[in-house]
Amino acid sequence: MAFIKVGETREIKMGEMKPFNIGGKEILIAGYEGDYYAIDNKCPHLGGDLSKGRLEGKTVSCPRHKSKFDITTGKCISGPKIGFLKLNTRDAVSYKVRIKGKNIEVGV
Repeated sequence: MAFIKVGETREIKMGEMKPFNIGGKEILIAGYEGDYYAIDNKCPHLGGDLSKGRLEGKTVSCPRHKSKFDITTGKCISGPKIGFLKLNTRDAVSYKVRIKGKNIEVGV
């Protein structure tokens, strides 16, 4: 697995998230409780841009249909809500993150 620098820790504060394009993949980096985490930025349901969603604690909500994902694991906490329907969706792919000095690196 190769680690690629995506940015610096000063760019993403704890409780914030930011999308990055890494080798053609859109990846969301989020700061939570002193660590950084990375998951796919596209919702597995219909490709909503998670970086435009809401981050609450370690949960990010998709802005399209409100699916919720754990940013530390990529696990789907709840599927999309469309009207009265509650649907299931896949987990988001998660990636290893390491900090080298001030750099945030993601394993791809």
